[in-house]
Parts: sequence; structure tokens; C-alpha cells
Amino acid sequence: RSAAVAKSAVSAESRAPGERIRISPVARRIASDNDLDISGISGSGPDGRILRRDVEEVLEKSAAKAAAAPAKAESAAPAASPAVAPAAGSTEPFTRIRQTIARRMSQSKQQAPHYYLTVDVLMDRAMQFRSELNSVLPDDDRVTVNDLIVKACAIALQRHPKFTARFTDEGLAYPAEGIHIDIGIALDEGLIAPSLLNCESKTVAAIARDSKGLIERARDGKLRADEYGQGVFTITNLGGYGVESLIGIINPPQAAILGVGSAMPKPVAEDGEVTVRSVMKLALSADHRVSDGAEGARFIKEIQGILEAPAQLSL
Repeated sequence: RSAAVAKSAVSAESRAPGERIRISPVARRIASDNDLDISGISGSGPDGRILRRDVEEVLEKSAAKAAAAPAKAESAAPAASPAVAPAAGSTEPFTRIRQTIARRMSQSKQQAPHYYLTVDVLMDRAMQFRSELNSVLPDDDRVTVNDLIVKACAIALQRHPKFTARFTDEGLAYPAEGIHIDIGIALDEGLIAPSLLNCESKTVAAIARDSKGLIERARDGKLRADEYGQGVFTITNLGGYGVESLIGIINPPQAAILGVGSAMPKPVAEDGEVTVRSVMKLALSADHRVSDGAEGARFIKEIQGILEAPAQLSL
């Protein structure tokens, strides 16, 4: 391996500015998922091609460096208590968040007749769009895949406003202003879904900044009052866990939720040939009292089309 590393280092140093970077699809996905700049990665494959092992080597070195950094302060801080398994036969009380989740999800499944639609999204162009955008943004403003999905949903909701409505006995109630989108955030106590406000009028970069701030405040327990319960639509994303698909339960009183899986390299038939593309599965759960399957199909296909033609995200 040492010879391979030396060879890859030479390949990286000799790469001319602007030269096309050769990288395997799997290596590109891993690098993208971890916000790695592939121009700084040495390739050990033929002609300097970046392989999976090259990306993983960079990640391992970064992890080792991060682990070593706080070593000096470690002795001053109290050691974390090991997790204690519940005693056999005991009852673990629910947290307040878990009680709320249980009540609202039960309410949703009992009152809202769900229907489900899924599509596969070819994410290669969206990933390239994200990479180009991040290349000109400060590190603190880097855009994630979820930020692209939020913007795509905001655009699609403008074109299909029925999915911003909520069911009432008098009819469909539409929001007075703004497309506020809830994003699922996993905390130790359970899942919460605070609101990103006015997503329809924000750029992808602005959504990225606001999303980072929202996540930080959620984890610090410092969410503002206007960041609760404002959403007209929810996105729940488990792509970071490597799952292929996620079918969510509608967050009442909303009319739909989008579940997002991981973007994975898969063989795709195009023009009579099989190629490997980055494929992400989206799953729409919608309230049949508010919309029908054909309307849901047009809505989720709209989201798919925006992500596959990501120039729309700049409009």
C-alpha cells in the first residue's frame, strides 16, 4: 500500500489546474456525502483515478486528527457516564418529546387516510450543481443535499399549492403567507421538526445558512417560538444513515410529508446502455382527504424534475 500511496501522491501533484478529475462513482458519492473537495484527493488508480480506498483514507486521517485534537482537555473534563441498560422487568418513563410523538403520530394514522408514492431521482446533476455552488461559498455556508431538496419542494409547492393545505370540516384551509417547511431533526430525546420559514423566497445558500442555525438551536434547546408549528409540509431525511427509502407518517395538520433515502450508485438503463448513476429514492405520504393519487403523482414528479434539472434551483 505504501507504494500505491507514493504513486498517488505524485499523480495528485502533477494534476494540472483545470484538468478533469478521474474518480470512480462510488468514490465520488462518498466524497460528496462527506463534503470532501475531490481536487485535493490523490488517486491511486490507473492514470491517477481516485478510488474508494483513496477517499476512505482521507476520511480516516481526518477522523484521527479530530480525535487527537481534544486530547489535552480530556483529563479536565469528567468522563461521560456509560449507557446503562434498563433493568429487566422495569418500565422506562416516556420523555415529553416521545409522548408528543406518540400522540401526534397515532392521531395522524387514525384520522388521515394515507396514500404513498415513490420515485427514483437521478442525482448526478444535482450533486454537480451542489459541488459547483460550494466551490464559491464560504465553508460555513456549504450546501447539503437536504438544502437542495428543501428548495425543490418549495418550488414544487408553489406550483402545486394543494399540498400546502390542511383538511378542515369546512374545506381545505390554505396558509395565509409563506411556504414554511418543517425538517426532521433527530435528538437524543426523539425526533422534532422545526420550521424553515419562507423557503419560496430564499436562495439555496440562504436555506443552507438558516438550516444550520435551526439545527444548532434545536440541539441547544434554543428554538424560537416562531420556529414551532409553522410548517405547511415536512421533509424527513435518513440519507445520512445509508437507508434506501423512508416512508413517513404525515405531521398533522399538514397534508403530506416527503421521505428521503440515501443517494446510492445504481445501474440505470439509458439509451439502450447500462450506466452507473447516483440514485435517490423519494417517498411521498399524502392525506387522501386533501389530494388524490394523480395529484400526488404530479407533485412528486415535479420535485423529481427539479432535482434532475437543478438549474431551476437558482431561479
